[in-house]
Amino acid sequence: MKRLLMLIAVLVAVSLAAPSWAAIEFFGTAKVKPTYYSNFDFNDDVNDKFVVNEGGLVKGAHMRSELRLGWKAAGDKWSVKMIAEADVIMQKDTADRSFYANATKDGNPNTGGEFGIERVELLYKFNPAFELQTGWDIRALDIKSGGLLYGDDHPFIGFRGQVAENTKYELLFLPIQNMTSLQGSGPFDSDEVNDWRVYSLKLNQQVGGFNLSPFFAYSDNDSREAQVAYYGFEVTGKAGAFKPSFEIVAADGDFDNGKDISSWAMYAGVEMDVCKAFTPYVAFRYTQGDDDANDDDVDGWVGITDIGRFTPLMGMDGGILSEDLGQSYGATLYSYSPERSPLAAGLDADNYGGISNGGKGNNPGQVLLAVGAKGDLSSMVDKLSYKTQVFFIWYDETGNLANVKDPVSDVDDYAGTTFDFQLKYAVDTNFSVDYIFGVFLPGSGLEDQLDSDDVAMTNCLSLSWKY
Repeated sequence: MKRLLMLIAVLVAVSLAAPSWAAIEFFGTAKVKPTYYSNFDFNDDVNDKFVVNEGGLVKGAHMRSELRLGWKAAGDKWSVKMIAEADVIMQKDTADRSFYANATKDGNPNTGGEFGIERVELLYKFNPAFELQTGWDIRALDIKSGGLLYGDDHPFIGFRGQVAENTKYELLFLPIQNMTSLQGSGPFDSDEVNDWRVYSLKLNQQVGGFNLSPFFAYSDNDSREAQVAYYGFEVTGKAGAFKPSFEIVAADGDFDNGKDISSWAMYAGVEMDVCKAFTPYVAFRYTQGDDDANDDDVDGWVGITDIGRFTPLMGMDGGILSEDLGQSYGATLYSYSPERSPLAAGLDADNYGGISNGGKGNNPGQVLLAVGAKGDLSSMVDKLSYKTQVFFIWYDETGNLANVKDPVSDVDDYAGTTFDFQLKYAVDTNFSVDYIFGVFLPGSGLEDQLDSDDVAMTNCLSLSWKY
């Protein structure tokens, strides 16, 4: 009994002397998305090809689930946040996590779904001007404007801080691909086929109601044997009822084989706060295209990761242009730019970046005019809101595209028109229903390449739980 009392006394003394544990906060979301894709190849006469979305390879009608469980803890100078996620297509193999018969099915291992750490953010603030940050959470250079250059959840390590009352900075190292194999003839030889690293610096100067943000990124893309420097400038802010945003970025670099990379892109938009139920916007997005894939000048714009899908003005998570249209228009998942447009046979793509490093330096570029509006309709139906937008899309250059419809003619520069309509009803603080309808009407430029003119369509219903 005495020994037990002594043990209890020691434990109490240790617990009183030890520093207090930080409280851990749990949070999460659960989304189920019944979705229907149709004619992403703009052709009714052939079976649709599969496309990729966050859950995997799909076509036609399917259901995707995005299940997240997060936890975070913080002290005076530090914080830790982690989010585990399973993002899968809902089917028997996913739910049971077993194929029963074979070790693999369609090239996939016998595990069904995936569940792992999707996001990590680790912070330690030494002082206001010097905060260490690492993990693989969302980081971006221009997601508040046009999203032309970079925004994603790649691994990172770096520093950020406030160096003056209205001046901030962020310095990052992003090992976007770092899978260098050790296959070589000597002990220090390596194969850099999958190595791609990015170094970036962004400043932010607040002047009145505006944020002025010059930024720089250097892409050392050994996987594509290309080195590219990006120089950009972003402006966001508010002036009365208007919220303008602007971005311009230039790319300058070269390939190891001597080809020169020189391109640029820009974005400008303005939103007007008319009333709670109607906030219209107009925006312009431009990426330079390449006119001759046979020369040594690679002029087609390719960012590190085009993140147009999640930008505040033109972005729509589930809008048709942000789905995987790589087989036809060339804009892959999350991207608005036609960086993967199919080129005429025999032309070198000269890839040097983009999502999954698949952006072609000889792509046709883009001229996009957007008109849209959003609003809160609670005055008519409580907790109901909407967003709608129309994109008018042209190619910047068409010299590298093949006219299948009329081989002796050039491809027309009008790519097509998209329309999206989103309606959201927040049932309560923990549950909402969201529906998106989108169509892509091919213009004469796509008709020339595909010799078809059928409309592409998406319908997506999101059932979302937040806790």
